[in-house]
Amino acid sequence: MATTYDFDLLTIGGGSGGVRASRFAATNAGAKVAIVEMPFHAVSSATTGGFGGTCVIRGCVPKKLFVYASQFSADFADSKGFGWDMGGAPTMSWDFMMANKTKEVQRLNGVYERMLSSAGVTMLQGCGSLVDAHTVKVDHLDGTSTTYTAQHVLIATGGTASKRGARHHERRGTGAAQSAAEGVCDRRRLHRR
Repeated sequence: MATTYDFDLLTIGGGSGGVRASRFAATNAGAKVAIVEMPFHAVSSATTGGFGGTCVIRGCVPKKLFVYASQFSADFADSKGFGWDMGGAPTMSWDFMMANKTKEVQRLNGVYERMLSSAGVTMLQGCGSLVDAHTVKVDHLDGTSTTYTAQHVLIATGGTASKRGARHHERRGTGAAQSAAEGVCDRRRLHRR
């Protein structure tokens, strides 16, 4: 007698790798697939996540937006040498930039959700944990949990940064830089030099 599972593949983690594997299995292999991811929020926490993962929502993409924004100051200064007159010093609104960063990561989270939906992947919201080789428990924010079974379980949760002891940073001279960089994607105000 064959074992019946809820899904052929259940992926824990909706970052780029988990999303790609889930879509591939559903569209190319015709598998019945589910993916578990924490509810979306643009600010990191222990209870929030979002499709696209750390790179898309909290890392690479926001960092690139900040880098692009930081380059305009020099461009404005250089433009005077090419005949541009701005009629005064340009100003930068940190709140406006942060709002647009949040809009962009929300848009990207939606893109990932639409790709999963169009591939026929079931999206499960919550924190997934492996019970056994074929069982995953999903804890929801409301305190309830649901258990699902799958022939195959893929753990695609990525990694979490860890802080080394202060002595390591002092020895390498990186402690201040790391402390200043942590959480920049969530800052509510711009810190001036």
